[in-house]
Amino acid sequence: MTFRYLLLIGLLLSLGLSSCNRYIKPNRTFFIQKNNEIPTPDVTKFKSPQLRPGQNEELGVAIAISGGGARAANFGMGILMGLEQIRLESKSNVLGEIDYLSSVSGGGFAAGAYLNSLYNHKYWKDPRPYSLSRDFHKGIKQDLLRSYLKPMLREFFLSPKSWFTHIDEGDALELSIDNHVLGYKKRKRANREFYPKRKDRPKPRSLTLGDFYIDKNDDRPVQFPMMVANATNYHSMAIFPFTPDIMDYYEITGYSHRKKRLHDKTLKDPYEIPLSVGIKASGSFPVAISNTTMESGFHEKKCFLHLIDGGLSDNMGYKTAFELLKKDPMAKRKTVFMVDADNWGTRSTFSTKERAAASVNVLGSLTYSSLESRYVVMRKEVGEACDLYGIHPIYLGFDELILGNTASPPEKIEIKTERTRLVHLLKTNRDNISPVDMQILYELCLAVPTKYSITEEEQQLMIFAGYKVVEMQKEEIRDFFNNTVDHEHTAK
Repeated sequence: MTFRYLLLIGLLLSLGLSSCNRYIKPNRTFFIQKNNEIPTPDVTKFKSPQLRPGQNEELGVAIAISGGGARAANFGMGILMGLEQIRLESKSNVLGEIDYLSSVSGGGFAAGAYLNSLYNHKYWKDPRPYSLSRDFHKGIKQDLLRSYLKPMLREFFLSPKSWFTHIDEGDALELSIDNHVLGYKKRKRANREFYPKRKDRPKPRSLTLGDFYIDKNDDRPVQFPMMVANATNYHSMAIFPFTPDIMDYYEITGYSHRKKRLHDKTLKDPYEIPLSVGIKASGSFPVAISNTTMESGFHEKKCFLHLIDGGLSDNMGYKTAFELLKKDPMAKRKTVFMVDADNWGTRSTFSTKERAAASVNVLGSLTYSSLESRYVVMRKEVGEACDLYGIHPIYLGFDELILGNTASPPEKIEIKTERTRLVHLLKTNRDNISPVDMQILYELCLAVPTKYSITEEEQQLMIFAGYKVVEMQKEEIRDFFNNTVDHEHTAK
């Protein structure tokens, strides 16, 4: 009770003091005026990813991978590998037809690891056909199993640099993403092996936006899909997609990369911005991880842009995916894969307690409130948008595990025992899982916490759950790609 009274007194004092201002300083320097549209990517400024060799140019394919820390990263990777296993009549596979990846938070780890795998396949001139599954077992598995929490804690508690400069624990996360998810360390090590003499050795570099976005006037060929990591503008709470045209629109001139602050006012090429900066910004969950600060040349004094977790504006990344497909000038038929690793499940409407909720609990819930309220109506919004833009949605989320399943789950599930059993079952006999086991699998997926670390068994559960969801939707996927689906969403 004492704490509640102190909290109330503090709130009243802050309200009282805030009403004592004597002056108003008018501000007419708004970047986005009221009622104006939020900037969104314009793919017509770049060469189309459908110009890659072997692409079906009439198909526009996007995948939106939700946030959810390491849970989303590994579930998203399971989905991507599952799509790779679906062969099409054109003798390609579904994964290879994806043109756009739109990710949020942990989903960016899956999308980034996939693009890094594609990039390295060409970087090392591997003569074998590309295989994400092979690369997963070769190194991606460990990269997505790694704890990204530890380097942040070390930076926060043990690094003098974070105590006396603007470098913080979020910059340690960005460095880890660049080193492992996006392969900086592996390329550096490979360069040492291929070029023993230092003078001949190329300098290792980070993957940048320019590796995946080719200006329409550039002579380079298109080799990769486009990836967009989505963050949220802390000041306006508007979505902030990491693409070269958006960076140019906001006049970005500086950022932090590999634990160094870059304040170069002469930075004129947004294509040079590292992809790791966007993935980190997209996963900068408020309070837990410091926001990402970008420097802008828009205003002389107000020159800093603070970015937080993309989930606060769109935890699925589907809005950006729609924008990409909507503006695609080549595609006649369009589809979006909705990879949903949200672990809220069906939230309870009622409480067992009569007493009012504690103020601290209410304050904590406010952090998630906008995300949860949007999640309730997400599928309705997706359906309406797909009808409007002529996009066929294919859902690949946890909810698909129990879609149409009327079996009742056990009253109590022993997590470790059931997780071990189901991982073995998914490995050995994925096609023959009972409805009750599917209910248990769904609950186990929801029980994996949202954080930047994961156990090996939790990782296996997420990967196999991703495979299972793709298998359950295989018929609809094949029908669409083979142009035999009788869908309502036709290009308009």
